[in-house]
Amino acid sequence: MRTRRLRVQRAEIDPVLWAALNDEPLPADSNPFTALDISSYDAMEPLWREHSAAILARWIQTNPGTRPSCWWKFDAPRLAPAKLGRWERTVYAPRLIEPRRLLRGNGKPLHEALLIAPAHDYGIPVWFGDPDNPPVFESQHAYLKRHGLQHPAERRPIAEPFPHPLRIEPAARWK
Repeated sequence: MRTRRLRVQRAEIDPVLWAALNDEPLPADSNPFTALDISSYDAMEPLWREHSAAILARWIQTNPGTRPSCWWKFDAPRLAPAKLGRWERTVYAPRLIEPRRLLRGNGKPLHEALLIAPAHDYGIPVWFGDPDNPPVFESQHAYLKRHGLQHPAERRPIAEPFPHPLRIEPAARWK
């Protein structure tokens, strides 16, 4: 059996958007107005849908047990209706992802303490609490395994290759 390599037509996409889809550094000569599209859910989702299969195939080969930021934004498992709480009737409801599990540490997600929309980076909520006892979350690999989303090549134990920095707001700031 012969394996085929997926080819992506990069000429169709602006280099800034292509870099954003692949979690690569933005080109130095990038157009600042194109960079505005990177933060737009509606602008990036169609591009992700079109190119995600090829991007993920390459990503899994080089970064097994993890997913790029656009996967977390567009393809990560969504919260079950029973877990939506006060967000159930908002425009945010279909976009809210199932977060990574908290293993230990102090604090709580910022959206639980303030009236702001939930925000996540790679499945980890924006957090506030004690910077001396920061929360520790399950790895991306454990998250993928828990949800049955592993690629066959990722079924062996894999260490988190690059833990993503956790944004912690000191709890004293909100008292």
